[in-house]
Amino acid sequence: MKPDFDAIICQAIHERLLLLIDYGDTQRVVQPHVYGDDHAGDRLLSAFQVSGESTSGASRGWKSFRMDRVASVALAGGRFHGAQPEFQRNDGAFGRIICQLSNG
Repeated sequence: MKPDFDAIICQAIHERLLLLIDYGDTQRVVQPHVYGDDHAGDRLLSAFQVSGESTSGASRGWKSFRMDRVASVALAGGRFHGAQPEFQRNDGAFGRIICQLSNG
């Protein structure tokens, strides 16, 4: 994993900035919501994908990205207004949360 991923992702979460993620052979634009480690110790990003490709065929919707499969992360140049309605803080899928969207 690239060392600057933590800073870029947490900045995007705190400032509600869209992220551009190269994941596998696809590029995706996402609204990042939670970033941390699952109970097995794998680093994950839980995000709402707003555009791009997906191997599942769903170009919009909730996705969990394993960071060991992410080639690059960059700010996409746009903002989002807040959490998606289904968002739950302190997601139980995470054993350790590094950063997540605030309620406000």
